[in-house]
Amino acid sequence: MPSFSGIPCLLRTQAFLHCNLAGYLVRTRMAALLAVFALLAASLLQPSALEAEPLPIPEVRQHVTDTIGLLDASVREEINQKLQALEKEKGSQIVVLIISTTGEESIEEYGIRAGETIQAGREGIDDGILLIVAKDDRKVRIEVGYGLEGAVPDASANRIIEEQIVPAFRAGDFDAGVRNGVDSLVKLVRGEPLPEPKQGSSEMHEVMLVFMLIGGIFLLVGCGICFIAGKWLVITNFLLSAAAGGFVYLITGELGFTLFTAGLVAFFIGIFGTIIAVGTAGGGSGSGTYSSGSSYSSGSSWSSSSSSSFSSGSSFSGGGGSFGGGGASGSW
Repeated sequence: MPSFSGIPCLLRTQAFLHCNLAGYLVRTRMAALLAVFALLAASLLQPSALEAEPLPIPEVRQHVTDTIGLLDASVREEINQKLQALEKEKGSQIVVLIISTTGEESIEEYGIRAGETIQAGREGIDDGILLIVAKDDRKVRIEVGYGLEGAVPDASANRIIEEQIVPAFRAGDFDAGVRNGVDSLVKLVRGEPLPEPKQGSSEMHEVMLVFMLIGGIFLLVGCGICFIAGKWLVITNFLLSAAAGGFVYLITGELGFTLFTAGLVAFFIGIFGTIIAVGTAGGGSGSGTYSSGSSYSSGSSWSSSSSSSFSSGSSFSGGGGSFGGGGASGSW
């Protein structure tokens, strides 16, 4: 008769293998679940890693920036000159930005970023407008700065898009659509009582550069002379000149005047402080006389008879205007 003495051992071995296999499967499933949870947590904690990077805002050097060559060159130049004349007359800045697509962003989100980047309009007045055309997306947006929301309310911006721009775009006439939209915006801006543009701001900028250059030279000379008397005079000179410059900046807000004042104070403290310190140390033995005959005259008078912040060239520079989402969007 066959022997069954080895069966219990075989059964125990089989049971052991089944237990180990079940444990391995459980551990594997648990590891897979933990990996899934870890990926979910990482995606929640770092959502930006899974999102597409927003498209960069093109550099704007003219009132009309056509990155895809949508407009005819003569039309682009015509609109450019028209917007230059508006800026010279009213101080407001209208920028036309033509791109292929806004990417993953909506044109409203792109418009806010473009407004923050380009900063059309004057700082504190916020009288800037962006007309954005995304050709491949078939979208158009009028982004209005805070200061022009009364002149160009959302309803008016929407009418310009639906009545002036979109019909021409649908007919394939992009030149007429952009021209019509710009003409309507210019008319609205001209009817708004805005502060007069600052005259001669380019000349003022040059004057500020001169003041900063002279102030920097005075500051270096004044502090350098103080080393003759000792470090204590250098520190004293620096503190007093910085205090004077800070006071002027609080009043005027101009860095040119600030640096010029600080340099002037440092120069006179350095000259007279060093003379006094050296004379005191030498017991009055130094008989050489000093005359500070280099009197400074701020006679660099500038005339404001030229033009506004926009020069006669084709360059564009945003004035620091802010945007808050006002305006309208459309599609064709």
